[in-house]
Amino acid sequence: MKKKKGGRKMNITVQRPSTPSESLKNSLQEMNLIREGKKKGKSWRELRAELKEE
Repeated sequence: MKKKKGGRKMNITVQRPSTPSESLKNSLQEMNLIREGKKKGKSWRELRAELKEE
């Protein structure tokens, strides 16, 4: 998409971090790693504390 602003052409690109299907796939892979013990899962308290910081 191109817009003119002040006589110049500007390229506007909007990128999503990931598609919903990619996000779901990543979440499921992370869940499997937690179940296999390869990655430590967060407790509810850790998650809540992390969200409060943001």
